[in-house]
Amino acid sequence: MEKIKAAVLLPLDRTQQELLETSGKGRCEFSYIEPKEGREKRLQRLCEVEIVFGEPTLAEIRQCPRLRWIQSSFAGMDRYTMAEDFPVEKVILTNARGCFGTVIAEYIVAVILSLCRNLKSYALCQQEARWQPLGTETLLAGKQILILGAGDIGTAAAKRLKAFGTHLTGMRRTERNHPDCYDAMITEEELDQALPKADIVVGCLPNTARTQRMLNKKRLYQMKKGAFLVNVGRGSLIDTEALVELLKEGWIGGAALDVTEQEPLPPDHPLWRMEQVILTPHIAGVSFGYSKDTENRIVQVFCQNLERYLGRKELRNRVDFSTGYVTVL
Repeated sequence: MEKIKAAVLLPLDRTQQELLETSGKGRCEFSYIEPKEGREKRLQRLCEVEIVFGEPTLAEIRQCPRLRWIQSSFAGMDRYTMAEDFPVEKVILTNARGCFGTVIAEYIVAVILSLCRNLKSYALCQQEARWQPLGTETLLAGKQILILGAGDIGTAAAKRLKAFGTHLTGMRRTERNHPDCYDAMITEEELDQALPKADIVVGCLPNTARTQRMLNKKRLYQMKKGAFLVNVGRGSLIDTEALVELLKEGWIGGAALDVTEQEPLPPDHPLWRMEQVILTPHIAGVSFGYSKDTENRIVQVFCQNLERYLGRKELRNRVDFSTGYVTVL
């Protein structure tokens, strides 16, 4: 029987490669493509495979006649779902949903505590050897938190934030039972009523047609004055120009942004120089090369899906191009 050819575009260590080989059950031939390989050689190897583990470019996908399944190492799939020419009719796309909850939840807790206790401002004081109590710190305990996107990442954050004595409301696309860590669950239709009640708003949403600029100028003004805004999903969620305006006014008390509408953010952008803003370069969900725990979770997702693929079973985390979300089995 001819082996199924699979290309791996990720820097796996030997133990991770052995897991792939075991899951392939001798029926797969794996090709590990290094980043330093030339474009022509890389494309030539990709053209021979049925499976790709990693993130091929759209141009490469279009030129791979045998390709049938891509297992991405990312959670957000907008690079593919927002493209007009992805070959949906012949290529299955699955993502790494369920792998980033822990690492991104810890980031969310870290930046919320930093905003509450003015840690960035005190770090600036330290640089200037300035002993200056600001007197504007606030407690996380008792805060009303609204999490936009109560999926894997949002719920992982909610479980941790619950321990601080907060009141948590989640927002999902559809109404369904919610984990005990939430005190309430809403849909998008109830967002306008929920925003004015929240002390902290956390964005964990993907980039879809429905989520783009969901937090427009009108909705940003619906937020409670002095509230904090955190975004770890996609920068397209927020009208950046309006956010800058409301931060300057003091309507929004502070923001922590791991994602922005334009990445990287231009050096002359005003967000860089705002003391009440924490900016990080899309690192909340670190994985390959940074977090071995997250790496192994992603490898496990691929291995489990590979076994399902070989057994002709429905794949987990299959992306629905009509919504931009995954189909949960």
